[in-house]
Amino acid sequence: MLDEQEKKMIDNIPFVHERKQQKDNYQFNKIKRRYFILSIFLSLAVIAAVYLLSNRSNVFSISVNGNYYLSDDDIISTSELSTSSKYLFVFPSIVEKRILSNPLVEECEVSLLDNNLVSIDIREKKIVGYIFEDSNYQILTIDNDKIELTTDNAYLINKIPLIEGFIEDDLILIEKQMENLDSDLINEVSEIHYYAPLKYQYVEVIMRDGNYIFTSPYGLDILNKYYDMESSYGMSKDSCFYFEDISGNAYVSNCPWEKEVEEVKPEQVIEDVE
Repeated sequence: MLDEQEKKMIDNIPFVHERKQQKDNYQFNKIKRRYFILSIFLSLAVIAAVYLLSNRSNVFSISVNGNYYLSDDDIISTSELSTSSKYLFVFPSIVEKRILSNPLVEECEVSLLDNNLVSIDIREKKIVGYIFEDSNYQILTIDNDKIELTTDNAYLINKIPLIEGFIEDDLILIEKQMENLDSDLINEVSEIHYYAPLKYQYVEVIMRDGNYIFTSPYGLDILNKYYDMESSYGMSKDSCFYFEDISGNAYVSNCPWEKEVEEVKPEQVIEDVE
């Protein structure tokens, strides 16, 4: 082993001294770089934490488009988003999956827009009305889907008619015909009943404005002409509309519960939809 004197002699050799100095400088610079990189990461972490804890990182606004039956609040509640949600942690595919869990939603697309805006575009299943079946009220769609009416979606009955008294085959016919009706028009229908006294026009449609319409399941699409017909003919409390699905004619006559039903005269025909 080298004694102390020999070590001092070696350390005084210029080359050895220079190498030692370089090694010390390298270690110092290495530690310095580590602290510098660590300080950058810590600074970024502090900035990120401050940002995420501030309201500036929250979702600023949520817009819902394409819904008619379901309310904006319903869709947003199902999405589990709010203005307290962190915009950076909103994943469209996850939000879409949540919204599609609602049986009345057919399609959904969630987009992240500038300024922390979230856009939700949906397409709903078209609703025909609601029925009473298996001891429960159920929402009926044009695809013959039956969705239980609950306290959460009970508000929908204000936009759809009650349908009752029909066998399953008639319900399917009604669904197919109402597929061609505008949703706003369906909203104006209060109730649809089976009316036994009439053999061929046994579908009784009660409008929210108080008018009565009688037709067959095949004549329901003539309802698209309702506003034109209603405005072109002054209705009395004893008069009802009649739609003939074969001829396409619509006319006004005494309601079927009147004691005397007048013979329909040619001038009473008020609309030819063909």
